[in-house]
Amino acid sequence: TLMLTATHHVINPGLYKNLRYDTRTDFTPLAQIAAVPNVLVVHPSFAPKSVKDLVAYAKTHPGTVNFGSAGNGGANHLSGELFKSLAGVNMVHVPYKGAAPALNDLLGGQIPMMFDSVPGVIQHIQSGRLRALGVTSLKRSPALPDVPTIDEAGLKGFEATAWFGLYAPGRMAPQLRDRIAGDVLQVLQSPAIRSQFAALGADPGTMTQAQFATFVDAELIKWGKVIDEAKV
Repeated sequence: TLMLTATHHVINPGLYKNLRYDTRTDFTPLAQIAAVPNVLVVHPSFAPKSVKDLVAYAKTHPGTVNFGSAGNGGANHLSGELFKSLAGVNMVHVPYKGAAPALNDLLGGQIPMMFDSVPGVIQHIQSGRLRALGVTSLKRSPALPDVPTIDEAGLKGFEATAWFGLYAPGRMAPQLRDRIAGDVLQVLQSPAIRSQFAALGADPGTMTQAQFATFVDAELIKWGKVIDEAKV
């Protein structure tokens, strides 16, 4: 049995102290299937016009800048917490029951900013109803080529993509693990898959099995630290 799941798989160990499984030993990482960058968007009336402006504004207005999310502990919430940590600013998280109500309040000006998926907000960026300050991946999004990454916009080391991974049961035989992982990687490199993923604003995975296993470990450490610091 294989499992396809998203970023919350590496976030959950930091959020829940009594999981009935061990994320590191009970699963065999096989492949990163896709990654979808999020984007930091603000209401057009919000004063900051760039990431540097936002950091400066938040430092001079501590505890007054609100950012919305789809709910406590989600990838969009933790993107904001990572931003706070790296920038050394005090912003207030406003959790909603889903991305849609948070986005509605952002469009209406009830909150000034949030992190959301590129596909979820791109039409509002293009129409001018929202302003994009930066994408959360380390490389620019093909869907928003003129929007800098948050890393290049001044917050070095910032990376918080939504990604999807394929896993098998823990302690899988190395020969079988490598065979399945190799087959999946070959499919992900096919023109048909690359084209379909691009239409969805997603990048197909390019990591080997060993690289993905290392990546999963690094993500567990990174998000565990963010969750601890934010006291989520």
